[in-house]
Amino acid sequence: MSDSNNISSLYPPPPPYVKFFTKDNLERLAEYQSSHVTTDPEQITCELDFLIPPPVPSAGHYRAFGSVWQVKDELPDLETVGLRNLYDDRGQHGNNYQYKIKELHKLLKSLLLNMLELVSVLSVNPERFPDKVEHIRTILFNIHHLLNEYRPHQSRESLIMLLEEQLEHKKEEIANIHAICDKVQAKLAAMCKQYIADD
Repeated sequence: MSDSNNISSLYPPPPPYVKFFTKDNLERLAEYQSSHVTTDPEQITCELDFLIPPPVPSAGHYRAFGSVWQVKDELPDLETVGLRNLYDDRGQHGNNYQYKIKELHKLLKSLLLNMLELVSVLSVNPERFPDKVEHIRTILFNIHHLLNEYRPHQSRESLIMLLEEQLEHKKEEIANIHAICDKVQAKLAAMCKQYIADD
């Protein structure tokens, strides 16, 4: 009963090796790294080894925040997942994003049509709805896959737009600074003329 009432913390507790990050150990670390040569960077021989960060994984997977992550994040094909591919993603259309947008529009129209067909099937013969639901499921997976393929392009375009906006903002700031400098120079010139005229 008490196990079910335990309150879990919002953040996980710090790892146990955090106690080795003391001022003395940090001062001894440089000397230890220069004198100690290790063949396996993940082998712990003394408490100072905890202060040396592990190498970045180059292949396979790693564990972080309780989840397993792949080092190389790749989008699997629909066929490898066991789903039917409803659009051509090979050959000349591989990186053509305009083509992917057109295919996305086609899939959306197909989804709307299948939804209407599902409604009509449910009104006439409700026992035949699983086939339509499976068609809709396949279309939705294809739409989701197309959107995931489009994400890198969308990220690049968003970054380009952000940089263009920043550039325009900087140009406006520079123009405002030049206008203020011109006003200041005009006022200084007027004050100099007035000072010379008064003498």
